[in-house]
Amino acid sequence: MRAEKNENKKKKTSLIYRLIIAVLLAVMVFSAWQIGKILWEYHQGTAAYEEIQQMAGGGPEEGEKQIDFDALKKKNKDVKAWLYSKGTPINYPVVQGEDNQYYLYRMFNGEYNGKGSLFIDYRCEKPFRDFNTIIYGHRMKDGSMFHELIEYRDKDYFEKHKTMDLVTPNREYDLHIFAVVTIPSDSSLYKYSFSSDAEKQAYLDEILSKSEVDMGVSVSAEDRIVMLSTCTYEYENARLVVYGKLVKKS
Repeated sequence: MRAEKNENKKKKTSLIYRLIIAVLLAVMVFSAWQIGKILWEYHQGTAAYEEIQQMAGGGPEEGEKQIDFDALKKKNKDVKAWLYSKGTPINYPVVQGEDNQYYLYRMFNGEYNGKGSLFIDYRCEKPFRDFNTIIYGHRMKDGSMFHELIEYRDKDYFEKHKTMDLVTPNREYDLHIFAVVTIPSDSSLYKYSFSSDAEKQAYLDEILSKSEVDMGVSVSAEDRIVMLSTCTYEYENARLVVYGKLVKKS
């Protein structure tokens, strides 16, 4: 009788082990599938943006290449600019939709993808002509889109990347980086409308007082600025913002 009980106990134990192993294998397979899905989405997004870069002319490297906005507009009429930072992955078209949701997870070609697009706040009525233009972009784990912005917390990085190129259909600009701040997603610094120079200057003073790095770049209410915003994770709904001022290329 005792031997029979021990045999039954062994069978139950063996069954439990098999169930545990089966569950663990299922979890591993599901996790591998999820990782593979993410990596494939990254691959598709990278390939799509490389195709767009070729369509546009490759990016404005040192002023040697012109952006083909006619070709870009045939692909997407929402294109407003091209942003390029030498020696970094930032080399993308900038769009503006009818809201701040559509391009959050849609690429320039309209396909759904976690990379989304670099897009201007829909409430900015005159992008790059008004005092402040807000551009959003994801901080992707593969280093793409606005992931590189986090590096501006490092003064040495800033010294090597003091400017970006911003090209519109009518103008070419140097974007001189002058501040990097960490703010909540509902911060009052997400401001796109200003009624006076005094209000603009107060806004700039607040930015400079919050900047995590002293860039040593002068900026005034007479300048036009660009606010580059992405996610960061120091606290819930935190955002990293890099500010630059527009200077027309000669």
